[in-house]
Amino acid sequence: MRAVKFGGLVLAVSLGLGLGAVACKKPEGSQAELTSAQQQQASAPVKVQTAAVVVQPMPEYLTLTGTLRSSQESDVAADASGKVTATFVERGQAVKRGDTLAILDARGAAITATAMNAQTQLARAQLEQAQKECERVNALFKTGAISQAEFDRTNSQCTTTQWSAAAAAAQQQSAQKIVGDSVIRAPFAGIVGERFVNVGQYVQPQTKVVSLYAPDPLRLELTVPEANVGAIKPDMVVRYTVSSFGDQTFEGAVKFISPNIRPATRDLVVEALCPNADGKLKPGMFAVANLSVGEEKLASVPKNSVVTAESVSRVFVVVEKRIQERIVQLAGEKDGLVGIIAGVKSGENVVLQPGPDVRDGAQAL
Repeated sequence: MRAVKFGGLVLAVSLGLGLGAVACKKPEGSQAELTSAQQQQASAPVKVQTAAVVVQPMPEYLTLTGTLRSSQESDVAADASGKVTATFVERGQAVKRGDTLAILDARGAAITATAMNAQTQLARAQLEQAQKECERVNALFKTGAISQAEFDRTNSQCTTTQWSAAAAAAQQQSAQKIVGDSVIRAPFAGIVGERFVNVGQYVQPQTKVVSLYAPDPLRLELTVPEANVGAIKPDMVVRYTVSSFGDQTFEGAVKFISPNIRPATRDLVVEALCPNADGKLKPGMFAVANLSVGEEKLASVPKNSVVTAESVSRVFVVVEKRIQERIVQLAGEKDGLVGIIAGVKSGENVVLQPGPDVRDGAQAL
C-alpha cells in the first residue's frame, strides 16, 4: 500500500510539473517573430519629399529682452486729509478720466469754506468803502483842503485794504479746493490695479488711494548693448513674444530713445509703443523682442521643414539615403524660407513636412 501511495504521489507530482510546463511554455518563435517585426518596422524605408538648402540674403535680427509697461501709470494720492466715507472702484475695474474713485468727509472743509467766503465778502465791502474814501481825499487834496500827510495816510489805508481783500479771496479759493479734493477722481482713463483705502480709514494728502494703469498702448522697455546702439532708429518695427501666449508674435514701433549710455551697464534704454486694444497684454510681462537691423546671407530652408518643440528647433537632413536629425539655430524669415545660423549647410537636402515616421537613422526613399 505504501508503495502504491508513493507511486501515486510521484505520478501526481510528475503530472503537475508537466501541466505547469505546458501552461508556462510560450509558442515557439513568438518572441523572435515580434523582435523581427519591430526591427523591420524600425528599418522600413520612409518616403519623403526634400528641398535643397540654399544661401540667400535673410533678415538680420537683434534679439533683446524687455518688460511691458503702461504708457501711463500712477499711484493716485488723496491730496487731502479726512476720513474715507465711500469707495467706488475695485481691482481690475476700468474707469474714465474724471470718474470718482473715493470720497472723503468734507464737512469740516465745507464749514471752513463758508467762513472764508464770509471773510471775502467783508473784505470786498471794506475795499469798496476805502476806495470811495480815497477818491474823496484825492479831490480834497487837489483843492488844497487837506494836508499831504492826511492824503498819504488815506492812500496807505486804501492799499492795505486792497491787499487784505486779495488775501481773503486766496483763502477762500484754498478752502474751496480742499472741499473739491474730498472727491478723489481718476486723472486719466485706465484700469484700477489696486485700491489701498477702505471706508472709515483716515487719509493724509500723500496717502495712496488706488494704482491706475493705462492699458493701451503699452510701452516695451528694451535695453540695447552699446555695440548695437548704431542700429537703433526711430519707428523701427519691433516684433516680440511673451511666455503667456507661446509663439504668438506681437508688434510695436520704437518711439523713445534715451540720449545716453548707462555707465553701470553700458547699454541704452529704448521704448517701443505697442498697441493693446484688446487688453490681452499686461503691464509687467517679460518679452523677447526682435528688431530687424539689415540682411545677411544665410543657409535657408523652407519653413515647413522646421519642427519646433519646447523652444528647440530641428530639421531632418537626407545624407546618402539616411535621415539625420539636426538641431538648428534659426534666424529671420523671408518669402516662406527660414534662415539657419547653424545646423545645415548649402547643398544639403531637408525633409519637407516631416511626419512622426521621420526619425534619425531611418532609410529615406
